[in-house]
Amino acid sequence: MNGATAQRGAAGLHHRVADHAASGALRDLLAHHRLSYAPEPLSEGTIFGLSGALDLSLRIGEAARPVIELDGRTASLEIDLCRHLGMPSQWCETDDPAAGWEILSIELKEGRPTVLRADVAELDYHPERRHDTRHAIVVTGYDAQAGTLSVLDGRFPDPQRCTLAALAAARASCACAAPVRHGLLRLTPGPRLAEPRQAITAAVSRVVRSMRRARNGLGAIDALASVWPRLPEITGSCFAQTLVDVRLQIRDSATGGALCRSLQARFEHDAAAMLGSPKLGQAALVCDDLVDAWRTFASALDDEDAVRAHTVARPWLERIRTLEHRHVEGLEAQLATGDRAPI
Repeated sequence: MNGATAQRGAAGLHHRVADHAASGALRDLLAHHRLSYAPEPLSEGTIFGLSGALDLSLRIGEAARPVIELDGRTASLEIDLCRHLGMPSQWCETDDPAAGWEILSIELKEGRPTVLRADVAELDYHPERRHDTRHAIVVTGYDAQAGTLSVLDGRFPDPQRCTLAALAAARASCACAAPVRHGLLRLTPGPRLAEPRQAITAAVSRVVRSMRRARNGLGAIDALASVWPRLPEITGSCFAQTLVDVRLQIRDSATGGALCRSLQARFEHDAAAMLGSPKLGQAALVCDDLVDAWRTFASALDDEDAVRAHTVARPWLERIRTLEHRHVEGLEAQLATGDRAPI
């Protein structure tokens, strides 16, 4: 990390707090490149929705902690967004810290703000100590003399200062959920985005494929609803803590709150207006109901009496199950209108 004596990087990048780290980082980056379908920058919901990243994965492990893990997005959000928008991109990954820094420093010397993966627990400006290696940040510049970098993080309203040593540790982490491997998103923005109907159709198609995949999506919500009555037996002494963990994952975790459904709903409303599509508008309304159902389910779990919380939450889980299926069927109805774009 030696050799530079002055501050390097991009200036003037507009930044806002984000509901979800990756969609917030990409929102800031596209705004920097002035790429949008309207005079104003694309919203975070639109960014998330255009990636087609909505999904639902479920892991239930009696010996693991937490016993139940939920995730509301695919791992390929960033690459899929760039693909749907017609921007060539790739994750640059390496296990060599020196090579990882070299790639990043070149981007910054050229004045290109860059999206990175980083483990939250290793970032020295961040109060969160829980490991999350899929956290996304935008690095806009570095000062070698001070040994710091300027970071835009969706959890903070203002730019943050991170030491070079802390960022190196965050980029080298092998903690949960996967090794970071100094991941850096290199993209090549063109003069304009892909035609909006094509981008929206590709994104909706991606969601339907994910939600119809075996063991994920609709299969995951079906499995959770089926196992819920036996949860006290499965979890034993961890029963109460399991309910707390589920509530946190739905309402407060880094998956955008309500497992990213709120971001998807915003996108579908915007996309329905852009395309003049009543069918997509109907799917958006179902997604609104889905967000409310997930949040109410989580609120039902916020009860000191674990047995009562478990009982009260059960009918809401059944409603979620119904709405998840109805939402996917609504997206399929949109694709069946004849507006399918090449993917």
